[in-house]
Amino acid sequence: MTFTEEKRIDNFLELLDKIQKSKLSTKKYFATHQTSIGLRKYFRLKKRFQHDGKKGLFDQRCHGNANKLSEDQLQMLQSIFAYNRHLSSGDLQDEMQNKWEIKLSAKRIDQLRRQFNLTRIRSKITREQIVQFAGVEIFAALARYIGIMDTWNETIQKRLQEVKETIGNGGRGDHIYARHRNGTFTSRYNRLAHVRKMKFASISDKVKKKDFSRSSLYKTSADNLSRKNLALLLLPLVTNNGACRSLDKPMGNALEYGCGYNYKNATIDKYLRELKYLQVSEDMINCNARFWSQFWKQYDCPDHTTGCYYIDGNVKPLWSSKRCRKGKVTMLGRVMGCLEQVVIYDGYGRPIYFRTFSGNADLQHNALDTMEQLDELLNEGQKARSKKASCVRALIIDGAGNAVQTLRAFSKSDYHYISILDTNQINPRKFKHRCSPERYRHGEGFLTDSLIELIDSKEPGYIYESRAVHILWDNGKESCLVTSIGKDLLDASGVVKAYFDRWPFCEKQFAMLKAATCFSRVVGYGKKLVPDENMLSKINKLQADLQRLGDELSIPLSQIAVKEEKLCALFDKERKLKERSKIKEGNRIQLCKNQEALQSTQRDIRRIQREIKKIEEPFKKQFSSLSEKNKEFARIQGKKEVYHVDVELDQLLTI
Repeated sequence: MTFTEEKRIDNFLELLDKIQKSKLSTKKYFATHQTSIGLRKYFRLKKRFQHDGKKGLFDQRCHGNANKLSEDQLQMLQSIFAYNRHLSSGDLQDEMQNKWEIKLSAKRIDQLRRQFNLTRIRSKITREQIVQFAGVEIFAALARYIGIMDTWNETIQKRLQEVKETIGNGGRGDHIYARHRNGTFTSRYNRLAHVRKMKFASISDKVKKKDFSRSSLYKTSADNLSRKNLALLLLPLVTNNGACRSLDKPMGNALEYGCGYNYKNATIDKYLRELKYLQVSEDMINCNARFWSQFWKQYDCPDHTTGCYYIDGNVKPLWSSKRCRKGKVTMLGRVMGCLEQVVIYDGYGRPIYFRTFSGNADLQHNALDTMEQLDELLNEGQKARSKKASCVRALIIDGAGNAVQTLRAFSKSDYHYISILDTNQINPRKFKHRCSPERYRHGEGFLTDSLIELIDSKEPGYIYESRAVHILWDNGKESCLVTSIGKDLLDASGVVKAYFDRWPFCEKQFAMLKAATCFSRVVGYGKKLVPDENMLSKINKLQADLQRLGDELSIPLSQIAVKEEKLCALFDKERKLKERSKIKEGNRIQLCKNQEALQSTQRDIRRIQREIKKIEEPFKKQFSSLSEKNKEFARIQGKKEVYHVDVELDQLLTI
């Protein structure tokens, strides 16, 4: 320590002692007295003295505090400042010390930043907002982006315009006692005859007197229409069961994030009912088919020799006390009232078209009719027929559609088929013209190409011949596919691969989507009695058979009728004799005279019954058939009509 530095320290300590002894504050002392240092330096030195004592007053510049930066260091700092302009001086000080071991004060960093003209640039603050149901916005955005919502809106508006032009004001106003002041229907109105009669009538009957000018849909704007359609699209996601009534639960609030408005049950239910009366489901199905066909065409591979369509059905149970059309519901393992949907998928497993049928859908007729409608709708029928040599359209059906009658119907159409036989239908005696086995190119097994003869169960004398591919898998199992595609168009491995691709392409994803979109739920149906054609034909056939058997058995029936008259008299006599007796401890107690008469009567009854059986013996088969047909005829009485289920609303919600 030099003499000058020692003197400077003594002067400061002397000044500190004077200020402490004086009765003035520090600021007043400096204002009224002449001092060698300023007020700010005094406080800085005082703080260092209180912290480190006399040692803190020494000059530290010799230890590097006042070292100047070299040119290389300045260039490096300039690069650091340019790369980290978003950091504050304090954060930059810590980073420089941790990464590069450079110690600079925040004040010095600010000076250098001004020198380099690299002042801090504050980054934009991104605020994250956590909402409860933001995930549904993804589906809403995707639906708007691909354009499906615009297609739906145009279809509904077009149908509404057609209704406005063709259907006038055919309805009538509400009855004088129709509603309460709050808008609800009165009990007196609900008891009116025409209201009770049409309350659960079919849509086709109700729409005849429907006044569409009074519906909300008639005045709905395009924006509101789009928003409600989007709410219908998101309905399975925000309810978990696809029911409108679940919108009033807390999870239904997700609609506010998906479509922009938190619709409730009453609004969506009313909108669906108005769409149902508009009968727009057919148009929506058609517009969906056109849209998805054009949408997926840009991603499809044009180099394919076989255009495959997967056909599958979905049977939904219909619980009703009314007699409705029935079918086999596989999920329940029973035959009951049901709705069946026939869905057509393209070769990549994408559903493009469907139809809903009341009761069982006859694949023989409905599948072919649906394909014809789809071809006409997509305007591809003529195009596919003209290029039949280069592109084959094959309908791939599961084992439920392998009836010989169905295969015969497909053979007469413009479509080829591929189906699988049940294990009990695979019989070596049915195969002929077997080729040598070949290895399956896409799996583990051997394929044998051949022909198979199948008997039509509805025409026992008719033999149907078809190409068959017999598969012996390496795991010991066997399968057999039947197809109408020739060997020159598709080899055995191609046939097998085309069929078994239905699992990853069609059935697997269909099962997943079916669970997620509540596909199996039956939605709303009206009651409409229609003649049951099958039952009417069965009744007519039974009547003809009974008439024929009656003519054939006229003689023995007349003889039996005489015997039965005698039996009726004997039965009456037996009853009276039994009434004269008493039963005690399991034994009949009566007079000897009555007992002999009862035994004699019972012997006569048995004798006449033996005589009747003797008369029936030569005509045993005819009498057995007559008995069965009488029972069946009695069973089906009152079943000439059946309730037809409306599928309008069900199709709307399936879309």
